[in-house]
Amino acid sequence: MYKTLIIFLLMSISLTCFSINSNAGKYGFKFLQIPVNPVASALAGTGIYSENYAGAFTHNPAANLLDESFSLSVQHSFWLVDTNISQLIYSNGNRNKHFGLVMKVLDYGKFDIRDDQARLTGNYYPLDVNLMANFGWRILPDHLLGVNAGILYESLDTASSYGINSDFGYIFLPPITNSLIFASVRNIGVTTKMDKEAIKLPLTYETGLGYTYPMENYKVTGQIAINKAIDSDTRINLASEMSMRDILKLRLGYKFNYDEEGITAGLGLNVFKTTIDYGWVSFSDRLNDTHSFGITYHF
Repeated sequence: MYKTLIIFLLMSISLTCFSINSNAGKYGFKFLQIPVNPVASALAGTGIYSENYAGAFTHNPAANLLDESFSLSVQHSFWLVDTNISQLIYSNGNRNKHFGLVMKVLDYGKFDIRDDQARLTGNYYPLDVNLMANFGWRILPDHLLGVNAGILYESLDTASSYGINSDFGYIFLPPITNSLIFASVRNIGVTTKMDKEAIKLPLTYETGLGYTYPMENYKVTGQIAINKAIDSDTRINLASEMSMRDILKLRLGYKFNYDEEGITAGLGLNVFKTTIDYGWVSFSDRLNDTHSFGITYHF
């Protein structure tokens, strides 16, 4: 029965992924799709298989069940133009259950307010905020399930919108040692009206697999994911991580079929109980590259 459920889930998501997109430009709260965490940034927006990854549940709600954790993480991303994205994450799990909290804030910077004659009359600061809780359960030794539930807030000049959002994630650990198959549905929810219309959330489906090849003092992890947002075409994320004695981690990824993004890279350093991460995402010549930093303390 469980094999049938897995096949049905993966096929449903895959078929949805390959549908023709006709919704570009109709959806808001796009910051929900930006991988702020430097681990995810370096691994092409994936990285749920990376150890000591406090924010993995923001990508797949079941992911933190793969690793025992009790940590607090602060992350910041210098995104496009003057935008900055920050996250504060709490993660506590024992491989059987997981509870997490995250606050994500997108700061657009300062915008001018001008009258009909283009005279400066003031300034305003647009802002997006998402507060979310995570709950994960190992329902069977090789079946992991998780859910995120949160609230949204977006503010422009004189208009604002509130909403609720949720994510669902599933991970299957097949008989092949050190491998996994995952699937998720993210950004399910509703919002209040922004001026005259409610903002639609960018519903996203994803499925993929990962594998780790262990050596004496090294581990190499590879991961491939196919994702489809309701307002974009099908995309593929490919990533790899090399871990050296669980102290230094080198990361590399590539995003296929993205309008502006391509190569990603980064590293992680574990010192005592602290992990320092960096992620870099390359953009086209029209846009600046982005840089993400994070520091995580493991209790």
